[in-house]
Amino acid sequence: MPERLVFTRLYTLERVLCLTRPEDAAGPRAGGVPAVLTIPRGGHPREPRLVLFGDRDAGTSRLGTPAFVDSHVVACCDDRAGADRWELADVLMDRALRFPFGLPDRLRRRLDRYPGCGVAVARRHGGQLAVTRDGSAVAARCPPEAGEVWAPVCGSFLYCWSAAGLAVAELTRAVLLVGRFTARGARPGRLETVGRVQVTALPATAGRRHAS
Repeated sequence: MPERLVFTRLYTLERVLCLTRPEDAAGPRAGGVPAVLTIPRGGHPREPRLVLFGDRDAGTSRLGTPAFVDSHVVACCDDRAGADRWELADVLMDRALRFPFGLPDRLRRRLDRYPGCGVAVARRHGGQLAVTRDGSAVAARCPPEAGEVWAPVCGSFLYCWSAAGLAVAELTRAVLLVGRFTARGARPGRLETVGRVQVTALPATAGRRHAS
């Protein structure tokens, strides 16, 4: 499918959240929802944030009321059949493996071409490279087991984070844990973590520096 509608919810964690590992080697149970937990190490925000993806409940009432709720359109640029609808996308993702040299500039040009898009993401060895509408360019790296959860939601996470008024640049000073949120019975919700994502800021290119 050339594009899809993604729902995101951002929580400030005013209630207990348990962090666990998957109960078996197959990874987190399919009954949960994809999630990213940010744990700050300075900067802003100063408190942890949890972002959930999808409109399934999955016990999310344990977390209270979301601080921010969003829905946006994600389109895949390697699906040429949907190219005529890329201008409607909020997030553009390129799933084909790309050589990193010059990639930030190519993504910036993609944002310039599609002014309604807020985040452009491309796949590269070991992770992704992303450019956001505010000019931030970051690289994200994670182990393969975390990539299974992170890769499909990378662009949506950055879009939600920006739309909530938070700076993408601050993610370089935070620990990002990815996994699936689950809840059983009356017990607190828990995040079954599968790994950590490292976000690194990329320097501006010479052309971009001269333009500023």
